[in-house]
Amino acid sequence: MTFSAEDWSAIVRIESVASDGPARMLPQGAAVATIGDMMPEPGDLIEEPDVAESYKALSRFFERQALLSRVIGRELVAITTAEPEASQVLVKPAAHRPITSLPGVFWVQLLTGLATLVIGAWVWSLRRHDAAAWLLAVAGLSIPVAAFPAAIYSSRELALPGALFHVLTAINHFGTLLFGVAMLALFLIYPRRLVSNRALWLLPIVFGGVWILDTLQVVFRGPVEAMHVSIVILMAAIMMSAVVQYFFGRRDPAARAAIRWFALSVVLCAGTFVSVIILPNLFGVRPSISQGYAFVLFGLLFVGVAVGVARHRLFELEGWAFSILSYFGAFVLLLLLDAALIVFMAMDRPGAFAVSLLVVALVYLPFRNWMARRLMPRGELDRETLFGRIVDVALAKDTVQEERWRQILSETFQPLHLSDGIAGGANEPAIEEDGLALAIPRIAGLAPVRLSYAYRGRRLFSPRDRRFAADICAMLAHAIASRDAREKGATDERMRIARDMHDNMGAQLLSALRSETSERKNTLIRETISDLRDIVNNAARGGKTLEEVLADLRIEALERLAAADIALDWRDSNKDGDTMLAPNIAYALRSILREIVSNAIRHSGASRIRLRFSTENGIALLDVSDNGNGLAPGYETNGNGLANLEARVTALNGALVIGDAKPGLIVRARFPLSESKTT
Repeated sequence: MTFSAEDWSAIVRIESVASDGPARMLPQGAAVATIGDMMPEPGDLIEEPDVAESYKALSRFFERQALLSRVIGRELVAITTAEPEASQVLVKPAAHRPITSLPGVFWVQLLTGLATLVIGAWVWSLRRHDAAAWLLAVAGLSIPVAAFPAAIYSSRELALPGALFHVLTAINHFGTLLFGVAMLALFLIYPRRLVSNRALWLLPIVFGGVWILDTLQVVFRGPVEAMHVSIVILMAAIMMSAVVQYFFGRRDPAARAAIRWFALSVVLCAGTFVSVIILPNLFGVRPSISQGYAFVLFGLLFVGVAVGVARHRLFELEGWAFSILSYFGAFVLLLLLDAALIVFMAMDRPGAFAVSLLVVALVYLPFRNWMARRLMPRGELDRETLFGRIVDVALAKDTVQEERWRQILSETFQPLHLSDGIAGGANEPAIEEDGLALAIPRIAGLAPVRLSYAYRGRRLFSPRDRRFAADICAMLAHAIASRDAREKGATDERMRIARDMHDNMGAQLLSALRSETSERKNTLIRETISDLRDIVNNAARGGKTLEEVLADLRIEALERLAAADIALDWRDSNKDGDTMLAPNIAYALRSILREIVSNAIRHSGASRIRLRFSTENGIALLDVSDNGNGLAPGYETNGNGLANLEARVTALNGALVIGDAKPGLIVRARFPLSESKTT
């Protein structure tokens, strides 16, 4: 069963009734005239007694709570309603309140307190010898000390015993002041110590005295002056200490990043709590949200500071921290404009909200974008320029390659200090010293580099910088590998050309010089000229296709056989005519066919040669026969000039069969058209 109050009429109404509860007979929305022998007042339903204007009013509140608690603790309670019609219902209170009836505000405060307690213990376990971690653990303990009592009395149905209520309130005040003292002490020593330990002890002494005086209800006029003013003072002191920390840490990127994180947490969370809860109470205005839900803000503040003290993820503040603060500013501006238009311009709520939204969209957001460009300029090289610079590094001589690589790193990340890295380190860029340094690994012979204090010391190296550095390193490694592969290919091609000229053309020219017949000499010279033409064409064109090689060989064979009065029946049918042949494959194919033609001219005595060439799955099939003399006696032992032919086919991982066709000779060869293929 829950109650609500109408401030303008001072009427207490029944807001809701559980369908299976002891008061289920009471009509929802009815005005309550009496509960037992007491008339309920709107002040009895106050969630947080801190709003009492004086201690006298607070004492009266506790007295009424005690009386109401005794009334509802009776065996039977008579509840009289005045509206919609006068009636009286006897209610038998349950012995215990079901846990399912507890409102959401109870669980929010309970879970917030538990979360901060666990986070505080976790940070303390990470840095047990650090005074900042101890203070954060104390702050983590203070939130459940403040939240758990508030969860009990803020979720009451109507009343609690006055003495218990007083004790719970005192514990809540103690936890609240303890949180503020611990946080202020933390900001005074972290990340840079601003005061001595002796000065820090003044904080618990002063605010501990405030708590004692508030609990005894002396000196101060009321809880607003004792508690709320103290909270505002503590929060203002925290913000001031954050400003001082930032000033002293302006040359220390790590300290500056930590204090930025702290400032972000304080401004968003504590500032919002003070704005929506504390300041309205100071000016006698009811807060717009429940204080129990506002405890979440302290929980978020605590989480932010805890992350800062634990030294995790302080790196990516530049962009999104500005975005969060700027959009928070837009939200505050929207609320202020809306309230000003309603109060001072007497506009209705929809119109005021529409005008406020228009002002924020047309004025504030463009100003925010302009500030972002001014405060967060990007000094990184664009990708196209960077790619060109990296290619220049890859193609540079060894004497200037190192210098150009370091110049790219310097212009990209603008470090204050660039030094030699540690050899044998990681293979990927790594953030070191909590973001103060970025280690660049060894890349293809370039020495490792260590960058310190990013962007002239204005901020820490972030995971985004690490990923960008990894992209640059991968780009450079790929460019150097491509250069090495190109140089290796060029060297291999030069070596192949030199080998072909030495082994083949040199041997052919030497044979031509020693040849006794002009026919043999002319043949060798023609083959040498053809080989030289192939070398020049392949170097200029990058190789020939199978179809082009076969066409050249057919013309060459026709000319040579025609000079020897031998007819040629040439047919080739292949499915791999567009295949680009490797130089060694093309040369071997020419040598095989030339050797067959040469042997036919010199030894066969044939008048006709039949040649068939085909391909199947990348395998060349060559079948040549003639109508000449066939194999000479003793071929198996002396080779009869065909040994070179067999050696060339075997070198291609192929197979050669030479047989006597009676009449004539038959040669069958089978070999792959690429080095990756096998027969």
